[in-house]
Amino acid sequence: MSVGPNAVGKADSPEVSQTGVSQEEIRRDIFGMIWPVTAENVLQLLIGFVNTGMVGRLGAATILAVGLSSRVGMFVWVIFNAIGTGTTVLSARALGAGDQERVRRVAQQGLLLALALMGVVAGGVYVLAPSLLTLFKITPEALPIGVAYLRILVFSIPFQALFLVVSAILRGRGNTRVPMQIALVINLVTVALNSVLIFGRLGFPELGFRGPAVGTIVGQAVGAVIALWYLYSARSGVGIKFGRRFAMDTALVRRLLAIGLPSSAEMFFWQIASIIIFRVINVFGTAAGAAYQLGLQAEGISYMPSAGFGIAATALVGRSLGARDPVLAERYIKEILRWGIALTSLASAVLLLGPRVLMRILTNDPEVISIGSQYLFIMAFSQVPQMLSGSLGGCLRGAGDTVIPMLSAAVGIWGCRIPLAFLLSQRFGLMGIWWAINVDQYARLAITGTKYLTGKWKTQVESGQRAQQSAVKQDVE
Repeated sequence: MSVGPNAVGKADSPEVSQTGVSQEEIRRDIFGMIWPVTAENVLQLLIGFVNTGMVGRLGAATILAVGLSSRVGMFVWVIFNAIGTGTTVLSARALGAGDQERVRRVAQQGLLLALALMGVVAGGVYVLAPSLLTLFKITPEALPIGVAYLRILVFSIPFQALFLVVSAILRGRGNTRVPMQIALVINLVTVALNSVLIFGRLGFPELGFRGPAVGTIVGQAVGAVIALWYLYSARSGVGIKFGRRFAMDTALVRRLLAIGLPSSAEMFFWQIASIIIFRVINVFGTAAGAAYQLGLQAEGISYMPSAGFGIAATALVGRSLGARDPVLAERYIKEILRWGIALTSLASAVLLLGPRVLMRILTNDPEVISIGSQYLFIMAFSQVPQMLSGSLGGCLRGAGDTVIPMLSAAVGIWGCRIPLAFLLSQRFGLMGIWWAINVDQYARLAITGTKYLTGKWKTQVESGQRAQQSAVKQDVE
């Protein structure tokens, strides 16, 4: 990576970059981060296709039950995302400033927070499983399947939390390759076990819909062990060692959560909205809910580049601004947007031209295929604005501003998606809901784009960084 305490010098003026970093180096840095994230997303998409295809043969009720249980699991991800986002941003800034000791301390606090929460969260989901699924207005035939599946799946939560936080620590250092490699192992173990356990192959009992839950637990456990082993090794460069105890640093935890909580609030808005959207969709029947669930899975083909560019924006902007070089940060963002538009446009074309092909991979139910194809076709028009708002949101997060992305999500979801879904569905049915989701994405882009174009995120970080440096001195004293 070109960005770092050695590659990025201290700029006397916040408006002039003194790094001499070429456009080729910028492009190499971006794709050095993006390709592992994209490869990880491609892998997860393919594995998701295989898993969903296997579950899809068990009937629409099972598709809906497993899908909604996974949506409940996303609430868990939102909780630990606060830790992950704060850890990534603070790690990137500390690395850009050349403060290796602070990198180590940020990693320690991220792990402590995850360990403190994982048991409480898992226990809560187990006890409240029926109520959580009922929030989605799940159909009566799918409810018992969903409760049984979710109560098995909760045992994977501690392992998922550890993997998420370790990945966040490594990504803050610009290391997206190792999380990708671990995700490869997780997904291969999971899909191999699923194919055996769902249908009872190789002498194993036939577990049906319970098979994917058991496979997920084992896969996530293997991934968590590998992730922790790597983090504690010298190869990670983080500096954490086995046998060394560390205590909670209240001041650092507050700063970590101050950055991470707005980001998680953004995700929380979406998860609450997903409950409402599912309730509206499920009024149209089990096939409609199943089609939406499978459509979200298929839509991942377009979201793959968006996720990678957003992560790269957060890490590279955070590190550049940690080195007090906002000009370099802006150059990174402009290059990210150019490539993001090109790649997302290609992925959107797949949704536009081949929605039925994608749906047939996931299910053989004609009604589900018809509804899901309509969803994918309409969603093709929202992929580029989604990528742009995601990348610009990543830029703002890297600058320490997680409030504007949160507000954009709130306005898009509660000001556009939810009210329009109710209104348009009454006149246009499911198609009205799909177009309401599109309007949401354009609204988010308008808000994050406006904040980015003001340029205030560059000067805002200077004051934020001075406060952080002052806090570090107080911690040392």
